[in-house]
This record gives sequence, C-alpha cells and structure tokens, in this order.
Amino acid sequence: MTSWPFTTAELTAGLRRYFAEPTLQVKSLSEHSPALAGGPLAERGGVRGLHVEYTVGPHTLNVECVLKEPQGVTRAGLAGAGRREVGLYRALAPQLPMATPALIAAHASGDWLVLEAVEADIAPDAWSAEDYRRAVKMLAELHERFWNLADDLAAYPWLARPLTIDFEIHVYAAAQAVEKIVTDDWPRIITGSQDRLATLGEIVSEVDRVIQPLRVAPPTLLHGDFSPANIRLQADGEMVVYDWQLAGLGPGVLDLVAFVVNSHWDRGELPVGDDELITLYRQEMGRRVSLYRSEAEWAELWDHALLWRFTQEVLGWLVRLPRANFTAADEARFETLWLEPVLAAAERRLKPIFYR
Repeated sequence: MTSWPFTTAELTAGLRRYFAEPTLQVKSLSEHSPALAGGPLAERGGVRGLHVEYTVGPHTLNVECVLKEPQGVTRAGLAGAGRREVGLYRALAPQLPMATPALIAAHASGDWLVLEAVEADIAPDAWSAEDYRRAVKMLAELHERFWNLADDLAAYPWLARPLTIDFEIHVYAAAQAVEKIVTDDWPRIITGSQDRLATLGEIVSEVDRVIQPLRVAPPTLLHGDFSPANIRLQADGEMVVYDWQLAGLGPGVLDLVAFVVNSHWDRGELPVGDDELITLYRQEMGRRVSLYRSEAEWAELWDHALLWRFTQEVLGWLVRLPRANFTAADEARFETLWLEPVLAAAERRLKPIFYR
C-alpha cells in the first residue's frame, strides 16, 4: 500500500479550494511515475505522479496531480528548497508574468507539495528556435517585473540570497566540495590535472572577486534553474514554469546562464545559437529597463556569472552525484559545458590576480 506524506483531510481541503467545491470528498489515491527531464542540477527522487479519484454529490471524477517531496541537500542556515517553492506559489505566483502550476496543498515547511499536473504538449527536445526565443523574452519579462525590488522582496525571507545573506554558507559548501574532490580523487577530469585542480581552488579562494560585478548589478527575482526541462510548453504556445526551488535574488544574467547551459545539457545542439539568445535577452532588457552594457562589460559579467553559478551550485551537485550515475556521456558534457568554460573564464578574469 502506497504511503503518502499528507492526510486525506489535508488533500481534501486543498482540492475543495482548487475546485471551489465544498462538498468534494476524496475517494481513492494511486501513484504513477510522471515523465520528467532535468538538467545537471535536477534532484528529482521526490517527485511522484498522483491520481486522485473524488466525488462531488453523485458524480465520481478524477484529477492528475504531482506530489513533490524535496530531497535535495539543504545547507545549514538556508531556507529549505520546499519552503521556497511553497512560498513562491502562495505569495508571488499571482504577480509573475508567466503561468505556474496551481498549488493544491502543501506542508507549511515545504516537506511536501501537491501541484496540478500540467503535461507538455511539446517536449523540450522538440522545441523550435522560436520557442527558445519566446522563453528568453518571458525570462526578461520576469526580470523586468521585479527589477531593482530587493527592498520590496525583503518581505519574503524564504527567498534565496546567495550573493548577500547566504554568501558565506555557499562559499563554505564550495570549499568542502573541492576538498572532497581532492580526497576522493574524483572526478579524474579534474584531479587528473594539477592545473585544473589548482584553478578550482583559486576560484573558491578568490570568490569575493568572483561575485563583485554580480553584487553591483541591479538585482531581480530569479527562477534559479530556468530551462526547458522546467517549462511545460502547450500546443497554444503557453509556457507553464515549474520547479521554483532555487528562487532568489540576484542579477538576471544568472538565470540566462542556467537557461543556455542546461538547455545544451538536456538537448545537445540547439536550433538557435547561444549568441542569438544572449543578444535577444540584452535587447529585451535594454528596451524594458534601459539596461545597456558594452560588449566588454557584458562579457565580463557573463564570465563572473558562470564562475559563481559553478561555485554556488555545480560543485555541490558534482560531489553529491553517485559515480555510477556519472556516465562517460555525462563526463563529456560536464567538461564541455561547465568545466572548460569555467576554467577559461577564470583564466580571463582571475589569473592576473593569481600572479600579481
């Protein structure tokens, strides 16, 4: 018999609100495996499909839901991923410029969430070039909506603040990750090269300089893991955005880096070039909030965003990953999409510091 983290009463109350049916009664529950995709940071062991059969008067009906039980590692001192997602759906979803799944029921601390199931009519690997462009425009619209509103968003303490309040926690976790890489002598694509290993150590030790251009950039609301894998594309073109577990504050370039890199991680070659997507975002932000940067300024910001994203999230993901799950194909993708660009960015931005 399937065990559920919620009570029937909790689910019933949520469904009554969702359907505006005060007489609704849950009749039966069954589990199925939802179709999922995800980039390198996805930790989805806690996602289950939930089929609910219920009655309203003499009628028996059913609804498909998704049960999430966040299982990613939550670092001490940070709000839990589930708490962030519950907070986002309850407090900020109505203000977002994109559709999100409806939150039906949730534990107050985010230990579990029941969401409406929204299937993708168009799978991420079937997205067209125009779909990618529309996603970037939607991302720019999100960033415009909350542009420079850090003081207003202070009312939501569950939002991540990796560049300010949460900074030291992330740096400590990154240092531990590098230490574990050295101790375990894995992955060999890093530990097999003293130069690569030394550069990762320097990135962590010089992290204050890594984030300096990001801290002075105007902050906005970030999705945190924006990618086609977390978007359900409907036949009518609507995009429903899921997985707000990393929602936080920071410069919008961090979301754009995640979108570009994670899209390649899941699909490989894209039907539209990276430069076109980046240029489109820059044009949109210029039009929306009069944010204009020179090519040199943008290149510097992109490099620092790449370095920080790697430090903040990717190093921790790498050391938590079971070796058996890190296939030869994953290793090649990791080297091409993350390791080599990060090392090159460090060479451009930090090497003059290393050798002064």
